[in-house]
Amino acid sequence: MNRNRHRAIWYLFTTMLSIFNICTIRIFDGYNWPFYAVTVNALISLCGLIFHVHVDTRSGKYPVMIIARILLFLNSVSVFVMIGFSLFILSTQYHNSLTPDAVFSSAADMEQQLADSGKDVILLETDDLYIYYADYGDLDYVAGKRPSREDQTIQMCMAAAFQSTYELGFRHDNIVGWHASDGELERGKPQDNLGAFTYVDGEARIWNTEEAEEAVKEAAARGGMGFQQFIVLCDGERGMHRSDEFRCYRVLAVMEGKACIIDSRTQVHYDEFIRSLENLGVQDALYCDMGSGWNYSWYRGEDAKPVNIIGIPWPFSHNWLVFRK
Repeated sequence: MNRNRHRAIWYLFTTMLSIFNICTIRIFDGYNWPFYAVTVNALISLCGLIFHVHVDTRSGKYPVMIIARILLFLNSVSVFVMIGFSLFILSTQYHNSLTPDAVFSSAADMEQQLADSGKDVILLETDDLYIYYADYGDLDYVAGKRPSREDQTIQMCMAAAFQSTYELGFRHDNIVGWHASDGELERGKPQDNLGAFTYVDGEARIWNTEEAEEAVKEAAARGGMGFQQFIVLCDGERGMHRSDEFRCYRVLAVMEGKACIIDSRTQVHYDEFIRSLENLGVQDALYCDMGSGWNYSWYRGEDAKPVNIIGIPWPFSHNWLVFRK
């Protein structure tokens, strides 16, 4: 019986770790498959605890009981793998050490600050936000192969549209919504209430949900690019998307006619992030995918060296917005 008590303590410990995993992933990653995976892990660990509290040690001689003990033990060990997964999620929620070029004052000053810096991309900051502002000559939507950091024409690279499922292989219909690149139109997985971003003949524009699909199709017909995402702000009005997750958020915004990327500097609630955008004077902004592992992003800093913004490469991500010289 003493042996069962020791095993019960082990399963109590692993169950508590599993509950920590559930809370971490729920807060920072929402109800995605990792949440359900750690929940199942916790329930099986709890079964191990109940098993070793109520089952007599003498029953261990039966083959079924031996198999049950082995499976429960293997699951309890996998809790530590899940802990590693939770730590990975936490690590991808924080910006790397960044050195802003200037404190942001107004949208009208951005062009002057960029010209004065002599850089391809400047990092501006407010109390709540980071603004990545590039002197781009073109914008690309890239799907399939991740853009190379060795490509010196790339100034900045960010995750773009949502993807429907976690898949190593690439399929256009796994990307959510219509998308177009270099005039090639692709039909992604349908989803309601999506806005869109297009870039055609040097004009960057965000479209509301009623116009989004036709805007992407028109952009393709004119040789441009575009993709769909949730509207955060359109003409100053908040979009329909809501989130209760506590995390770093990111948008693709159009300010003074130019596209830029804006992040929350720290983890915040979604409504707080929108208020910060409104206080900055942002009128048009489209959501960018910032889920764990999807938020890998970088820009070209001093001496044309890539600067990692947040996250690490994720093999399941397959589409990006690229700013080019």
